[in-house]
Amino acid sequence: MPDDFFAMVDKEVFTSELATLARLGWPVLVTFLLGMGMKLVDVWFLGKLGPQVMAASSLGGLYIMVGGLALGNGLLTAIDTLVSQAFTGARHQRTLGIILQRAILIIGLLGIPVGILWANAKEILIWMGQDAELADMASTYIALGLPVMYPMFLSTAFRRFLQSVDKMQVTMVMIVILFPLNAVSDWVFLSWMDLGVVGAGLQMMVFHGMWISMYLVYMCFFYPGVTDPQQSVWPGWQWGEATSQWSTFLKLGVPGMLSISTDWAFEVCALVTGVLGEISLAAQSVVLSVNSFLLMIPFALATTLSVRLGHHLGANEPKKAKQCVALAVVIGFCLTSLNAMVLFGFRQPIAFHFSTDALVIDAVTDLMHVVSPCHFLMGIGVILSSVLNSFGKQYIVASVNLASYYLIGLPFGIWLTFRHGYGLSGVWCGVVVAGLIKVVVEAWILMFKTDWQVECERALRRIHFQEHLPL
Repeated sequence: MPDDFFAMVDKEVFTSELATLARLGWPVLVTFLLGMGMKLVDVWFLGKLGPQVMAASSLGGLYIMVGGLALGNGLLTAIDTLVSQAFTGARHQRTLGIILQRAILIIGLLGIPVGILWANAKEILIWMGQDAELADMASTYIALGLPVMYPMFLSTAFRRFLQSVDKMQVTMVMIVILFPLNAVSDWVFLSWMDLGVVGAGLQMMVFHGMWISMYLVYMCFFYPGVTDPQQSVWPGWQWGEATSQWSTFLKLGVPGMLSISTDWAFEVCALVTGVLGEISLAAQSVVLSVNSFLLMIPFALATTLSVRLGHHLGANEPKKAKQCVALAVVIGFCLTSLNAMVLFGFRQPIAFHFSTDALVIDAVTDLMHVVSPCHFLMGIGVILSSVLNSFGKQYIVASVNLASYYLIGLPFGIWLTFRHGYGLSGVWCGVVVAGLIKVVVEAWILMFKTDWQVECERALRRIHFQEHLPL
């Protein structure tokens, strides 16, 4: 019942959870904000090169996300569930390393179809109705991403693994170092050398090359799970174990690809509205970047919640798990409300900051009226979905997302856009409708259909299965 769900009868546990969420959350928040901040810097440099270059690089980036990175990121949500629960529930710490090895192999196989999609980007974009010249420029950007496709996947796997074992500050330190280097590379390739779309692609290659290099150095020489024999998280490469027990990982990861379709919804908006012209696509790029930047706040909270909840489930602590979730939902409600007000209240300054084109500025300002409520619903949805993903119920999140976004929301938005002339606002109205449906359904599941003790028992069975132990 709702009253039971939000009941905070243990003040000591409540205070402890708040402190732990803050301790784990601030490095994740800094990481996400700086990571998205780098994308905003990229958009700022590209915006100075004119609408065509900005539109082409934006389209290329959206294609890379929808046709690759979102798939990999969704598949790797299995790490969040398995590693965070094994961190407190596994009888042998080496299980953590084995799960990572499985992730490395599985994500490598995903790279094959993704590489094919990227290699044929021009033809696919033209088939989708994009302008031939714009598709050609975007495909150049995408082709430059091919050499660093697997490093992108691998960096995500390392980030999720380290976050799940309480190493939140590692990625934060890397991002702090990379932030100024990213800005310098933007200036070199886009301003000083003035290479346009090619420069944007080269900058992407350099950034991801530096990022994966830093992860490999840390994992090989500084991660205690590798360097400290007492912790023995990394047992050396174990082909037999790494190529077994894939079923559990895939049962979580494959639905995870669909469960993050809330992220895809924004990208699909941009791909669909790209046929409306360069002004619309440029405005979408600005709005998408700013909205995504502010979404890093609920995303950071959701990531922290996922890790903390996984630890409670693995330790068989249902009461703490429930209170942790209730606390995070309240915090998330406050933060996303504030973000939505910022988007609406500062819509004009935001537009002027990212573009000098009057038409783009007007389009961004108008679009913010719809984006602000959309942001609120998306932020709450991210937090609720992270709870279900922690339970290993990615399939529920995937089902809700597919129904709300792709069967109801986006078709409705496209109908408004192309049948009634609503433009970009029409598609975003569809996302608002979908977000509302998603929040209502997932909140109902958590409040009325969740047995916290049963979820703890399921987590323990899942981890023991990974260790080949009797259930």
